[in-house]
Amino acid sequence: MENEERLYYSIGEVSQELDVSLPTLRFWETEFKQIKPHKNKRGVRFYTKADIELLKQIHYLTKTCGYTIEGTKKYLKNNITSEENQDLNNNNVEIVRSLNEIKDFLLELKNTL
Repeated sequence: MENEERLYYSIGEVSQELDVSLPTLRFWETEFKQIKPHKNKRGVRFYTKADIELLKQIHYLTKTCGYTIEGTKKYLKNNITSEENQDLNNNNVEIVRSLNEIKDFLLELKNTL
C-alpha cells in the first residue's frame, strides 16, 4: 500500500499486501477482537490503516516468529498498550518484510546461476 490518503482498503488489497488468503484475514478477524473492518450493506469488508498495521503485527508474530494464535493474543495484549511499542513493532515488521524480500531475491538469483 503506497502512501495514499485513503481511509479504507478492500480485503483483496489487504490480502495482497500481507500475502495471506482472504479466509486467513476473516479468521483473524474472528480471533482478534481489535480488528473491526467496516462492512457495507452487502457485508464487504473495508480496513483502515490502523487495522492493517495490526494485521501486519499479527502476520509477523504468527508467520515469521511462529507464535500461536493464543500466544499472539497475549503478546498484543501486553505490548500494544503504548504507541511507542506499537511504532517499534511496526518498524520490526517492515524490517523483517524487507529482509524476506532480499532473501527471496538472493535465492532466486542463486537458482539462476
